[in-house]
Amino acid sequence: MDLLSALHSFVRVAATGSFSAVSRETGASQPTISRHIALLEAHYGATLFARTTRSLMMTEDGRSLLPHAYEVLEILETAETALGRRRASVSGLVRLGVTTAFGLYLTSRLSSLLEEHPDLSVELVMRDGFGDLVEEGLDLAIRIGSIAEGSLIARRLGSVHRCVIASSDYLARRGTPVHPRDLLNHPCIAYSYGGTRHDWQFTRKGESETTVAANGPFRANSSEAVLQAVRAGLGIGMLPTFQVEEDIAAGRLVHLLPEWTIPELPFYAVHTGPRTLPLRTRTVLDFLIEISDVLRQGQK
Repeated sequence: MDLLSALHSFVRVAATGSFSAVSRETGASQPTISRHIALLEAHYGATLFARTTRSLMMTEDGRSLLPHAYEVLEILETAETALGRRRASVSGLVRLGVTTAFGLYLTSRLSSLLEEHPDLSVELVMRDGFGDLVEEGLDLAIRIGSIAEGSLIARRLGSVHRCVIASSDYLARRGTPVHPRDLLNHPCIAYSYGGTRHDWQFTRKGESETTVAANGPFRANSSEAVLQAVRAGLGIGMLPTFQVEEDIAAGRLVHLLPEWTIPELPFYAVHTGPRTLPLRTRTVLDFLIEISDVLRQGQK
């Protein structure tokens, strides 16, 4: 047993708040993880975690050690890369949690990444909602909106731009809204993601902010379900621009109220650490950074 292994266990326990979670993710036994923490506590003469039968909390000494532990592991990773120990091809499996809409967008563009790194495998875990990265065994996840979990390390990729859309058939039957207040007379299809409220906000130069409650007979926590409902003429929806731009270009959907601005949603790639990722995970993150410019199209 060495200090580097113990430091790695320490930062993972700090991130997950659980010995058993670290045991599951690393394949090491729980007693091994406990011995790693005991080794550090003996080495530094400090208690790093306060343990009870039901909880595990980091002590002040543990919080003081944490940034130094991250720095040591990051220096080690940098040194290994500089010395060429990772010159072999990128390999291994990366499990990536994504929203449905972004997962479908990403799937059509993964070929370039996988062709460049034939020993790399990517598994998409698609769901419109926040899951626990450790419990789901995720290496990376996409999060849209605010990041509440303090243990997550987040890299902002950009912003998600949204637009209000409806089918041509629906507008022919019900009329076209020309002001956000007109939406009150239409069934609005609410999309719930990560606890997002069902209020739609609009701003326009020279006018005060307008907020409209998205009420209607149908709502869903899946963006694809909302998109299908809008295509079918069930009502008016608000979805990410990148998800509906092809439908708008093909005339299947109409972009409504284009002169009004809808607040952007921050878009992140998150992981539980350490800050320096395995090469396979870093490669996927770099790819996400490269393609994230699609989310800025709403500004153009």
